[in-house]
Amino acid sequence: MEDKCMMVRNVRHSAPIVRRPVCILAIALAILGIAGCASISPAHFTAFTTSIQQLRDGADASLSIVHERTRDRYIAEAAEGDVAKVQALMLTQPPGDPFGWASENPPLFLKAARFKEGVYRLNSVLMGYAGLLGQLASPELVSSEKFEQLAKDLNGNLRNAVETLGVSSPSNKEIVIFSTLATAAFRVYLQNKQRTSLLEALNSNQPAIQNTAELGASAVRLTAAALRHEYDLSSAKIANLVAKPTASNSQKQTAIRDLVELDEKFIKEMSMLRILHQSYVAVPAAHLELATGIADPKLGHPMVIELLENGRELFRLYQELSNDDKKKAPGVKP
Repeated sequence: MEDKCMMVRNVRHSAPIVRRPVCILAIALAILGIAGCASISPAHFTAFTTSIQQLRDGADASLSIVHERTRDRYIAEAAEGDVAKVQALMLTQPPGDPFGWASENPPLFLKAARFKEGVYRLNSVLMGYAGLLGQLASPELVSSEKFEQLAKDLNGNLRNAVETLGVSSPSNKEIVIFSTLATAAFRVYLQNKQRTSLLEALNSNQPAIQNTAELGASAVRLTAAALRHEYDLSSAKIANLVAKPTASNSQKQTAIRDLVELDEKFIKEMSMLRILHQSYVAVPAAHLELATGIADPKLGHPMVIELLENGRELFRLYQELSNDDKKKAPGVKP
């Protein structure tokens, strides 16, 4: 690469003494050579990494509230004498796994805890991917050997995250953050260090990012369905108490208050999941902005910014719901 840039400087210095047609050709080649040697700004990649980190932290905080609330609701219902719920708490040991646990019908709060862990792992993979892209765009490139190892590690981490989330990819799509085709394209870029090669590598990896994001979105939809099912059962139970002919006015007022609080919690919990789902839907578009940013550094990155704002909103909801729960805790005065 250094020899090529030196050749460009030599051509430009010798241009005045050659014939006009050859001079024009030399200048054109010089411009193309300079463009090929031009450094790639890591600004878009840095912004992408920051946004994914904000999303990871905001999601982890907000999902901790969802887990705590589903656990508290489960404990309350089990304490009322729901035998099935008590039995579901009896965990068994999987065959051949001295450290594992299993349940024929896992309580929702255990599913919520597993979902929270899976989301953190998935977002950590996305963050690692964004960070590696930033290294590829920096003046000091990673070696081909280091890139190969990091890409392999991220692919393995993604498969672990997907397993934790409990979702599956279509049979015709591999679960990878770096596709085989894209890995080869990035290898070419590391060899020639050309802007166009990095652009081609990013574009070739777009399907892998699309599939990864869809796996995350699918897991969010499954969790939303589970929360809705829990709400349907709980709200119907409370409504039956209100409609009970023998219930006193005081008992009805208490039941209605419980239903109102259940509604408020359910709405905010679903708002969290909606934002997280929208974030995974936005990830492919944000990834596309990295490629367009290489083609034209002057272009903005609105979808990358949206991911950042979504992460901040998730953390805001976490703080709001955490404060609400503290106010309603026994012994806490409003």
